[in-house]
Amino acid sequence: MRQEVVLIKLGGSVITHKEKPMSVNNIAIDRILKALASVKVPIILIHGGGSFGHYWSTKYDMHSKPEKYSSEGIAIVHESMISLNHIIVKSMLKLRMKPYAVPPFSIILDKKPLGKKIFELASMTRDKITPVTYGDIVYRTPHKYSILSGDELMSIISSVIKPSKVIFAVNVNGIYKDPYGDEVIPLIEEKSSVNFSDVKFDVTGGMKRKFREALKISLTGIDVHFVNGLKPERILKALGNKKTEGTVIKGKRSSTRNAR
Repeated sequence: MRQEVVLIKLGGSVITHKEKPMSVNNIAIDRILKALASVKVPIILIHGGGSFGHYWSTKYDMHSKPEKYSSEGIAIVHESMISLNHIIVKSMLKLRMKPYAVPPFSIILDKKPLGKKIFELASMTRDKITPVTYGDIVYRTPHKYSILSGDELMSIISSVIKPSKVIFAVNVNGIYKDPYGDEVIPLIEEKSSVNFSDVKFDVTGGMKRKFREALKISLTGIDVHFVNGLKPERILKALGNKKTEGTVIKGKRSSTRNAR
């Protein structure tokens, strides 16, 4: 059953300065949250790691593949993400928003969604609470941990609650037609010939990963929006179903639904 809730991912490259370790983009955070504070629809918020978690996970050579990583690295990556989440939550409280920090480890089991706990996030929004979760390093199996990105959390949560709208707020204007150009693809439909190799991405492969997770979400029939989070008015337009610059990946409609 589809939930009347919006799922929004704030990219780490939007809310931090990725070129400077442990550096927050306070201006971007304030502008985005002020925009979201005016929104009446219920929201579940996810944020990336940027110059916090990503910096340390790179330093300690941690990846999405479960491995026996450095215990020191695990502790430092995790603490950095808690610190960034705390900054986001405190900024929301200043705006009289009602955030509730949710560690991702509490809603997954070996990267599989804990459906009951994820449905509880949607239920919390009906109390005017905004759950806020984030990418992190998570325990997988005895002695093995892995990076669980905010992008993966987007598809994991979407697979359970079927949100009414999904938005990736990124640091570019959308998905570009080729790796070296600046022309945005406004609409990607089921039969569009867009390959991973065509997608412009940063050195971390971030956009490519977002695109992959967004395609998973679209297969459940949900439209996925990519907008520039540094221009918060575009997030608001996407929320209000108004035309704005960005990319929309159209949700795949089932044959049963089409027949109706």
